[in-house]
Amino acid sequence: MSKIHIHYMTDEAIETLKKNQKKVTEYMKANQNNSSWISNVYSGDLYTEKKFMIDDFSLRLASSSNKYTEEVGYENAITIYEALKDLPAYVLTDERFWAWINFDYCYKAAMQAMPITSKSTFINHWVFGAGQRRGVFFGVFSREFYRVALSVDNQSPDKYEYTKFVYDNPERIRNLTWRANSSNRKLVLSAIKAEKKAFDYCDSIPEMSELYKKAERGQYNLYTELAKYISLYGSVRLIDVVSEEDMIDEIYSEMIRFINEKREN
Repeated sequence: MSKIHIHYMTDEAIETLKKNQKKVTEYMKANQNNSSWISNVYSGDLYTEKKFMIDDFSLRLASSSNKYTEEVGYENAITIYEALKDLPAYVLTDERFWAWINFDYCYKAAMQAMPITSKSTFINHWVFGAGQRRGVFFGVFSREFYRVALSVDNQSPDKYEYTKFVYDNPERIRNLTWRANSSNRKLVLSAIKAEKKAFDYCDSIPEMSELYKKAERGQYNLYTELAKYISLYGSVRLIDVVSEEDMIDEIYSEMIRFINEKREN
């Protein structure tokens, strides 16, 4: 497999795009297949080559933007993770790197994964308009990378077992990544394992299966409340010395308690 150098979009280019948000949004809506329109907004140096190299890769396209998640989203997320996982963290959290991925290297797929549906789509998802941390977990493909990175289990016979579980319903990981807990991969993966343990248990009992589905819905749903509980759990413990097994058991018990509450509501 051939290797390519990664690139960063220049600081000047990113700032110019941000300052011209309305014009950028109009160009993106009108240009689904290539990003050559950028030269109409910014005429300077667009990208700079960096020393790091990755395997050349390509992403699949869906039959339509509406079908992206269903048809190719999970597969593309794995492809992105496998291609980029050996890059250092400071690259993987850099807005300039993901701007290159989004606007140049994977533009067509990015447009399907995150079509421009509102005036805030570009600033919230294509660049880090809300800051670095939120930007990483809101970004078109940066969030896909980290959803895989936080759920992959290299000790499991099927290392993507839990990744597939969260891609079946992204709420199972979304609330975990929006909080500071996402910095602790062991805690996030333990939570996902507990979620799947609870799901598998409930799925084997028709009545519990219905309760689980009920707990997933509504304003006070299972995953929102679970994220709050994990924040509290992590705030009063030295997480690094708590075993994964203990975390899973604790989180699983809290999930079953919450699900059983739905029996009474």
